[in-house]
Amino acid sequence: MNAETWALIKRLHEAEHLSISEIARRTQLDRKTIRIALSQQALPVRKQSSSRLSKLDPYKDYISERLREYPNLFGTVLFDEIKRLGYSGKIRILTEYLEQVRKKQKEAFLRIETLPAEFAQVDWANCGSVQIGNAWRKLSCFVMVLSFSRMLYLEFTLSQCLEDFIGCHINAFRFFGGISQKILYDNLKTVVLSRIGNAIQFNPKFMEFAGVFLFEPVPCNIARGNEKGKVENGVKYIRGNFLSGRTISWPQIHNDASCWRDEIANTRIHGTTRERPIDRFEREKLLLRPLPIHPYDATIVRALTASSQAFVHFDGNTYSLPFSFAYRPVLLKASKDEIRIFNPANAGHILAVHHRSYERGIAVEDPKHYEGLIAEKKKAFASKLKDQFLSLGDLAKNYLDGLIASELNVHHHVAQIMECARLYGKTEVLQAIDQALRHKAYGAPYLKNIILQQRAARGVKEHPPITIPAKPAWTQLAVEEQDLSLYDDLFDSQPDNSQEDK
Repeated sequence: MNAETWALIKRLHEAEHLSISEIARRTQLDRKTIRIALSQQALPVRKQSSSRLSKLDPYKDYISERLREYPNLFGTVLFDEIKRLGYSGKIRILTEYLEQVRKKQKEAFLRIETLPAEFAQVDWANCGSVQIGNAWRKLSCFVMVLSFSRMLYLEFTLSQCLEDFIGCHINAFRFFGGISQKILYDNLKTVVLSRIGNAIQFNPKFMEFAGVFLFEPVPCNIARGNEKGKVENGVKYIRGNFLSGRTISWPQIHNDASCWRDEIANTRIHGTTRERPIDRFEREKLLLRPLPIHPYDATIVRALTASSQAFVHFDGNTYSLPFSFAYRPVLLKASKDEIRIFNPANAGHILAVHHRSYERGIAVEDPKHYEGLIAEKKKAFASKLKDQFLSLGDLAKNYLDGLIASELNVHHHVAQIMECARLYGKTEVLQAIDQALRHKAYGAPYLKNIILQQRAARGVKEHPPITIPAKPAWTQLAVEEQDLSLYDDLFDSQPDNSQEDK
């Protein structure tokens, strides 16, 4: 009986003076229940019945032992194990038991303070997307926190690739003016390639970087994000204090983040240390390890092959290079703002330099890369036109010699003559050339005038040339002229049957 029902029974009997039978009728309860309720001066306490034995009971010690060894062991794995031991119950009984056990096992954490310059912590924050021109790019925030002072560095990027990760480290080291002895990471692929227990395979490229800057990468234990709580709290602080309610614009976000870092994040009273990070940093910065003397190359390097149009494709855009490198392998190096393309046969020879675009589908070109190609194409076109003209026969060769001797613009006149051949046919052009040679009249206008006179004498009506603005190349199509004498021979070979008809 719950408290509400007991209170109702007491009120009906003692305040409204109803009989036990009437109360039983209204509440739909047995009269014995009514009498028991009225005999109690307080809410009756229901005695806990002894719990039933569960099919899982014989296996609870085994389950507890396994959970001590592996706290996050899946219920399905435990179910398979106890089934092999003879468990005959359902998995639901096990999952309900695990929920109860794990609720009780809330872990307490010990706050660990490190020595100055001993540790830093690093993490990425995913910050949605930002529009750059015609494209939306994923936005990430690199965060490094010095564990002792809580001095914070942040940098926004458009990728989390290894090269950008290393570049952000270098910028953070420059900002702090030195390097901590160790840096704590989550198990990022850029740091840890694989991990089985304590057997860790580090990313060799990242370890090369760590070797140059003389710090020790320390991965957290698996699923133990609390071990890098300082940078986790830093990420939360950035989300809540800097990003919340802010309209993000690229690249303005860089200036905004720098101002917020210097004027707010590192000058506030920290909630744990009760000091300003910038003040604690004064006791830490002199103990940081110095940066290497020689600069470290953190640019993105890609071995690519140029297209037929002498372009290379990188990060959603294409970049031009000299036309002579079409189809050839090249080496591309991309920094934050610049694209440089090298000849791999001579690493010091720069083929092209472009501003890096973060839009998509953009062709970044340098007109100088095509100057030689245009000249070569013109030479090739002139040579092809000359070969077409000479294919007309010996008359054409003699006429070309005359054009050259007359010191005319040979290419211009040959192009006009071939246009006449396209409009009026090879036969009429050759007839005009023959007549022009007899009169030593050299030049396309002479030939065209002869052709028009011959056509007018035959009564052929002139039609303006057809042009197709939408498809200008179609007006240049050439159709091979056929020899129509074949039809004359065909008619001449037919027998004369006129006498038989008579």
